[in-house]
Amino acid sequence: MKELSISLISSSNKITSTDTIKMTDYELYQVVYNKAFISITLCLLAFLSFKFRNEIERFFERIGTTKSFLLIAFLGRILPFILVYVYYGYDAQSDVQIFWKSAQHAAKFELVYRDFDSVYSPFFAYITAIPVYFWDTARAVTLLMILVELLVLWLTMKTYPSENQPSTLFKALIYLLLPAPYIFCVLGGQEDIWMWGFACLAVYAWQKKKSDLILGIITGLGLLTTKAFFILLLPLLLFKVQHKMKFIAGNALIGLPVLLILYIFGGDSFLMPIRLAQDPMAVNMWSIFNPFIWDYGFTKDIKLLNWIGLAIILGIALWQTIRSQNLNIQQFMPKIWIIIFTLMMIVQVGAYANYIFIYAMPLIFCFDFFKHKTFLILTFIFQAFATIQPSFWFRIGKPFLRFYNLVAPKFAIEYSLEIIVFTGVIYWLSLVLRKKY
Repeated sequence: MKELSISLISSSNKITSTDTIKMTDYELYQVVYNKAFISITLCLLAFLSFKFRNEIERFFERIGTTKSFLLIAFLGRILPFILVYVYYGYDAQSDVQIFWKSAQHAAKFELVYRDFDSVYSPFFAYITAIPVYFWDTARAVTLLMILVELLVLWLTMKTYPSENQPSTLFKALIYLLLPAPYIFCVLGGQEDIWMWGFACLAVYAWQKKKSDLILGIITGLGLLTTKAFFILLLPLLLFKVQHKMKFIAGNALIGLPVLLILYIFGGDSFLMPIRLAQDPMAVNMWSIFNPFIWDYGFTKDIKLLNWIGLAIILGIALWQTIRSQNLNIQQFMPKIWIIIFTLMMIVQVGAYANYIFIYAMPLIFCFDFFKHKTFLILTFIFQAFATIQPSFWFRIGKPFLRFYNLVAPKFAIEYSLEIIVFTGVIYWLSLVLRKKY
């Protein structure tokens, strides 16, 4: 990840033809090589952690929960941030540059959607603006993403503990060694884990109060803070809560005033996240099947594919919600969460590998999959490939592949990576669908 190669990549991850010509193959793919190296290193560290699990858990028990968490959080996230962005001086890349630009506008109290573009929920730009007041750089936004991820990790540990605290801490250690969260958070500054944070917070509040009004307020805040995707959860939760009107009232209490303010001062500009068209991305079933179905015209209408994907997601998720009537909110939330977002990676034409970040934490903490060696090995393998596929895909021009492209080695390699990642998503979805409580 040398500055020479990444500096030529814009915030939208596009490479101009001029830049590509000037770069050698090694320079062009250096980020891919480095991410592969980091992923392999993380896999080896995870292997050693399991090898010495008893000793590590005894150490956690000896020094206590808080000190143990602070230690693994520092080693797994804060130290890498210091090394990458402070010691070596690399600049934050990818979507973080977009977040930073939006945060700069928000820091001037400009109105989101009306005064500056955003595909995220209205609160997001203003929250990311907070660190910009102290350190006006994209690195500050990346640091915020890391701190929020650690906060969500701590909340998940509290909400879904193991049989004892050392085991819970060991799960946290393994999570921090997963290649996808590490790469997408530390190097990519992705915000997707925020959505799981609000879902987990809703469960935590339900455990404490069992108040459907509070549940509605928290999920309303999640919708206003993260992405429009979060709205997929709300109708499904409505089937689960006892006092449906209280849940709706909680959503309305937090959502209607914000919607009213946006409409009064910005008209219908608040519809921007919905209106902005998505380009076809990879990995999803459309990118996998496109080489074989492009000639039939099935993948040429992106808007139609988006509606088809949405219908499939809601249909299957609703079916699973009805089947899960015996589950309480604590059991239901991670199950439906993983179903929604694995399906999104499968059927949405705009889905790409970074979405693995959304459900990595509940996969580790909320089920008993962690006890199975096969699950752990396959999860690390699939995640390792998922960290390099997006970078490789962007650097070969973000192709929506057709059959004749596959004769070129670089496209054949990228397509193979897509198949591996897609297989992983299907594997995780099948585990959750088969899960018996």
